[in-house]
Formats: sequence, structure tokens, C-alpha cells
Amino acid sequence: MHAPNGRRKHVRSLRLFPFLLSALEHISPPFGIKKRPTATMEFMSNLGGGSQADRPSLFELIAQDKMREMLEPALRYVIAVYAQRYPRYLIWIVNRYEEFYAILMFFIERHYLREYGASFAENFYGLKRVRAPRVVKQSKVNIDDDSVATTAAAAAAAAATSSMPGSNKLRERDIRKSLLFLIGLPYVKCKLDEYYEKISGGEAARLFGDEFAQEEEDLTGQPFTVRSKAMAIKIFKKGYPYVNALYQLSILAHYIGYLYNKTPFYSPWLRLIGIEVKRMSATDYREIQQKAKHAPRPQANSLIESIQNNVLGLLSGSLDFLKVLLPMSIFFFKFLEWWYQSDYYRKASTAGDTAEVPPPERVKPHPEGLPLPRAANICPICLKTITNPTALSSGYVYCYPCAYKQVEDHGRCPVTLMRCGTDDLRKLYNDAGM
Repeated sequence: MHAPNGRRKHVRSLRLFPFLLSALEHISPPFGIKKRPTATMEFMSNLGGGSQADRPSLFELIAQDKMREMLEPALRYVIAVYAQRYPRYLIWIVNRYEEFYAILMFFIERHYLREYGASFAENFYGLKRVRAPRVVKQSKVNIDDDSVATTAAAAAAAAATSSMPGSNKLRERDIRKSLLFLIGLPYVKCKLDEYYEKISGGEAARLFGDEFAQEEEDLTGQPFTVRSKAMAIKIFKKGYPYVNALYQLSILAHYIGYLYNKTPFYSPWLRLIGIEVKRMSATDYREIQQKAKHAPRPQANSLIESIQNNVLGLLSGSLDFLKVLLPMSIFFFKFLEWWYQSDYYRKASTAGDTAEVPPPERVKPHPEGLPLPRAANICPICLKTITNPTALSSGYVYCYPCAYKQVEDHGRCPVTLMRCGTDDLRKLYNDAGM
């Protein structure tokens, strides 16, 4: 028995629904828009586990990781462009960019970890960091009723403590650990990558073999310190690719484990410091608003303390404004990209080529200068017909010998008294080529 046409369409739409959900899960959240706990993207990415609504999808976590990685080269490019215009002020930043970026991100990340309990990229995606609940291990030796009761009571107490509001927020030592792996680890790895590229020959050595690699020197008879340093460099050159591979494989293993809900940590470093990444709830947003609304203003006992408080408040507001500045800058650059690739830009650029350029204003003769003759072909200096016509920067035409001698002797146009030199003499040609 066949179903009616309306029912067939309804069944077909239900079959397409999972594919639409999987596509929607890859869409990034709108820039600058705070997500509610019941937002579409959060609901779509948690259809399989309604009990873990605060658990972000792997795609959100990878997106915020990639965003943090892309900030460094984007800022490097902007500074390099402006360093070409203002090298006196910015060239030192270009030469020490890794250190400059690490110090800058240290203050930014510390501010966001203290104020919002998340890194800058995590807060941008509506995520937060919480302390992982402690797991109470039960002893398998000498099990009796008292030990079971004690263990059960300890587990219940730990569960009750972890379920209390605010009990899993980051402490100061958790913030220091987070900064170590957010700032310190990427900086060290960047320096190790640069050093390996330097001693291994870079891309050319990987493409064309050892011809571009550094040749090993004969260290026979050299001091022990020199030979030890050369041996350490050789060991680093051979072993660093394997260490880097283990580094990447550990991250990949945690990605897969998190994707299949085998571990609450999507990164080995979060497992090491015991911190999980969760979605921010409506309660978290309300707490942030209440904290900002009822924040006590520091009392200033002197003018210096007042200035200090104002400067710190301005810096804090500037760091908070980064959440708005980032989407605005992305929108602005995408608009510029669209504008230069659109027909509007081509029409505007070609319209400027056909526009008539008005002639410059005529310089009037000076009252103390030579009077102009009535005929246009008469030289104002010799009052004869102009031969070998030459113009000065004032626009008036003379005979070349007259103009050259006048400018060389007085350094001025004889009619307008405008300053000019022999380099300002311009030869004029008529239709006959004279």
C-alpha cells in the first residue's frame, strides 16, 4: 500500500534531517554574538547526549584552537607592514616578535582567565575552563564494611563538593598552569622549530636532500665542551622529528578519544593540569554581568593612586573590547576583499581615469616684475621674438639664453619673482619640432 504524496514528502524530509544536522554542526557561531544554552548549534551538536549539554563538540574546540594559532601570523603581518613605514619605532618588535607576542598574550590570557575563567579564544566561542572532578580510587586490599562505608562517604563528599556552585572554578594556581601551557609551551615549541630548521637546512634540505644541510666539521683535537655541544646538536637533529611526531600523535589521540566520549580532555595538557573545557551557561553570563555591574570602585587616597586606577581600568576595558574588535576587523577585511573583487571597484577606478583634471591656477605677474609684452611670442626679457622657447616653473615662456642668464643671476622668474633654479628650465616644442 503506497503512502500519499504529502506523507512521502514528509518522510523524505525526515531522512534528510540528520544530514542537515551534521552540516549545521560545522558552522561556526556568529562573531560577537553570545550563545544561549538552548542555541541551535549547541542543540544540534548534542543530540546524542542530552545529559552533557555543557560538553562542547570537538569542532568548536578545534575552531578556537585554530583561531588562537591564526592570531600570531595575522598580527605579525600587520606589524611587518607598518614597520616598513615606521622602522624607527617598530623594527625592534619585528626582530623580537616571538617574545613580544608572548608577553602581549600573557597579559591578555591572564585577564580573560581571571575575569571569565577561559582563554581569549575560548571565551570568544562561549567556552569556559573548570577544574576536573577528583576521582576517589577505592582500595582493593582488606575490604570490609567499614572501609567500604568510608570510601563511599568520601566519594559522596567529593561529589557533593564538586556539585556545589563555584567549586569547580579556576584557582590562582590553575590560572598559572593554564598560562604555562597557553603561552610557555607554544613559545618553546616555536623556538625549537626555528632551531631545527636552522641546523637541518630548512625546506631545501627536505626537498633536495642533504646537499643544503650544514656540513659536519671535523672536531678531532677540539676541547671536550666543543665536542659535547656538537654531539648534543647531532642528537637533537636526529631525535627532534620523533619527539615532534609523538607530540602531534598525543594531540590526535586525545581528539579521537574526546570525539568518541572516551575522555573529557581534548588535549593532553588539559589532562596534565586537570582542567576541562565546558560551554558557558546562562548562569555564567548572568554572573559575569552581575560582577561587572556591582564591581567595587577602588578608592584613591592620592592623585597618583587615582591616575593608576584610571589607567588600570582603561587597560581592562581595552582587553575586554578585543572581543568586539576581532569580529569588527574580520568583517572589515572581508568587506575590503569583496570590494576590491567587485564590479563597483572596477567602475570607480576606471571612472577616475576618464575624469578631466583641471589646469593649475595661473600665477599672476608681480607688480615689481617685468611687464608682459602684448604679443604672446615676444620674450619679456629681450622684447624680441622668442627663439628656443623655454618655460620656468611659473609657467611663463622666454628665450632659453635669456631665461638661463636671468635664473642664474637672480634665481627668480623675472615676471612673477617666483624662486626657481636652472633645474626648473623646461624646453618647449612646437608642431614643427622646434
